Amino acid sequence: MDSKSTFSHQDDVPKLPLPKLQDTFCNYLASVRPFVNDEQYAQTEALVNEFGKPGGIAEELQQYIAEKAKSSDNWVTDWWTDYIYLKNRNSVIFNSSGCIMAGYEWVTTEDEYIDLAAKIALKIVDYYWLIYTQTLPPENFGGRWQCMKQKLYMFGGGRIPKHAGPGISYSSLWYLIDNCLNKYFHLFTLRIQFFAIESIKDNKVITFTEMRMQIKRLIEMSAEVSEPVGILTAAERDRWADVLELLLKDPQNEQSWRTIHRGITVLSLERNLPEIPVSPDHPDYADEQFTIFVAGSLHAYGSKYSAANRWNDKCIANYLGRYGYFGLLGEHSNIDGSPLFLYNSYVEQQISKVKTDDEPPREYLDEVSAPLKIEWNLSEELRYHIQQTAETIDKSVDSLLTRGMIFSDYGKEFIKSQKMSPDSFIQTALQLIYYKLAGQLGSQYESCALRHFVHGRTETIRSATIKSKILCEIWTNPHATDSEKRAAFADATKLHNKIAREAYVGQGWDRHMFGLKIAALEKGLPEPELFRDYAYKKLNQYEVSTSQMTCGKSSNGAFAPSCHHGYGISYSIQPHQLNFSCTSFVSCPTTDSKLFLDKVREFFREYRDMAERLAEANE
Repeated sequence: MDSKSTFSHQDDVPKLPLPKLQDTFCNYLASVRPFVNDEQYAQTEALVNEFGKPGGIAEELQQYIAEKAKSSDNWVTDWWTDYIYLKNRNSVIFNSSGCIMAGYEWVTTEDEYIDLAAKIALKIVDYYWLIYTQTLPPENFGGRWQCMKQKLYMFGGGRIPKHAGPGISYSSLWYLIDNCLNKYFHLFTLRIQFFAIESIKDNKVITFTEMRMQIKRLIEMSAEVSEPVGILTAAERDRWADVLELLLKDPQNEQSWRTIHRGITVLSLERNLPEIPVSPDHPDYADEQFTIFVAGSLHAYGSKYSAANRWNDKCIANYLGRYGYFGLLGEHSNIDGSPLFLYNSYVEQQISKVKTDDEPPREYLDEVSAPLKIEWNLSEELRYHIQQTAETIDKSVDSLLTRGMIFSDYGKEFIKSQKMSPDSFIQTALQLIYYKLAGQLGSQYESCALRHFVHGRTETIRSATIKSKILCEIWTNPHATDSEKRAAFADATKLHNKIAREAYVGQGWDRHMFGLKIAALEKGLPEPELFRDYAYKKLNQYEVSTSQMTCGKSSNGAFAPSCHHGYGISYSIQPHQLNFSCTSFVSCPTTDSKLFLDKVREFFREYRDMAERLAEANE
């Protein structure tokens, strides 16, 4: 392990560059072109030219941002956090939260489940302790040191719902360095009850035997079902702010709430989940099992099952499902996918290394205090709010069709044999599949991590391009040859790869345009007409919202679509298999997650067959 401290290379991380106006406008127009006709394009181009003319409003706003860049670590991160996340008054569920499943270890008995829970809990605390003691090695990818600041938001704190007002932000955030007490508590939930245990003693993480003993104790202590207070954290933010104010009027409730917030994190033991609907010998068993995993990871199947086990204000809500799948639900307001993937990978890889025979003396174990059960005093009014929130969340869960698929015919190695980037291959395939189903191109979002810049968040990779449009037209032409299809597909992946590289070095157009829009707002200027244009609105309504979530072999994630008629698609690229999840809204007549994934499988096989025919023809 690298002996350098966590932040030893923080000064080597550069600031996020501010793109040139003309570069951004050129890239923006290139993204617009596939979606509009000639007349609409000319209109948008005229608006861009007016906005960006010498001495015009864009130059004034650019100068405003440039001054902000000089005086801050990152010119866009605080705006992004505030306007995209904290000012959003919707529930964090399906809006700013997504799940990342690290993997699973099949468990059939309670003892096996408890053993796995203890191992996961220990590795969670280990990772926390590495951050707290600043002994987590600094991260370097591709020769670029990563900003480690997001690590500080992972444990010990979370969002606090508040109403806006003079001098009051929409939400406060607690985080690690400001709260030394949180090193002592690890929170567990079971049967909608919360428990706290002391997981670090004398500056050491407790042993497996002690952790296992404590989990067994809290299972015994949870025999009586309590009120599902945790479900309140899934309410709309203004409603939760009102209810929290009411909740905290009672001293016992205030103490309980503070204990939860000061806890390292929550590990939800979610043994109450639906049965896998088919038997192991059924041909669809793998997909149905994976669907249970990803849906359970995302929403725990609502209040009727395990949704109230989670405290959604925490940055990380870890879970261990009934069948042995585990991972986290991440609240994105102050942290992105990249550090969460690494954390998940650490836990997944390290649980097999837990020393299960490291047993403390019996007399020591006899003196260990029992887990602290977190108690609440609930009025009838609070119970009413709990019931109303549970009903609302259950409707939201029922409105979302979540499906999983494991494609085991091939994976990364086959795609690389085609001399294509695996990610670009999948992004291009998703464009084509959406086109086949909808009969038109879809605006497609892919997240690009920018942690190699100070306080870097994300940039958008625009996967829908003029090349992908040409591909869709060629591939759906019954007269097109295999060679024409293959060439068009390769061209589209190359352009996607180029756009992805530009986004990675801070030269995407999305965050820059967002910054210009917010700069006008903060300067008290009218919103520039460019941002009210049809093309801008069209591009920012994502029919296909995607994210690569590659951790271990069984990894994947899930999140809701970003618009009513869209899809939320997560995928994990493994050497010899591809894992997918897809969400869509049941009420939308034009989208269907199961159908989409069926078409994904169908296309991947169609592509392989085409590649084999071309290879045979060239022999």
